[in-house]
Amino acid sequence: MINYGEWSAADDKIRVAYENMESSVLFEDTASISYIKIKREDSRYGIGGIILGVVLGLAVASSDIPTGLKVFIWVGPLILGAIIGYNKLKYDNVNIETRGGKIISFAVSEGRGKGIMEQIEDAKRSWEKQNK
Repeated sequence: MINYGEWSAADDKIRVAYENMESSVLFEDTASISYIKIKREDSRYGIGGIILGVVLGLAVASSDIPTGLKVFIWVGPLILGAIIGYNKLKYDNVNIETRGGKIISFAVSEGRGKGIMEQIEDAKRSWEKQNK
């Protein structure tokens, strides 16, 4: 499950809001901020294509449709499912580690991780300057 979130900085805290919850950490408790690019295959579409191909194939197997069309109806969804199944999910994961070892992690759109990491670091530096 991809845990998308939005961050904000208010007062002396970094807050990360997810769909159903929120996490926060004090700037002074922040040990490190990092991001990583994630690329993984999503096999749900491949499995769906295979199931669709089998169902359609069984549905037209005993019909009066010409053999060439039967093969197309049977094999088409299998090939399409395999192609789509190898489509990779791509996103960036931003991680905020606390001095106590807790990691607050949230996903953002591909290519936004580095920029968000730098924005959080800038907010932390700004807070540090104000509290010296």
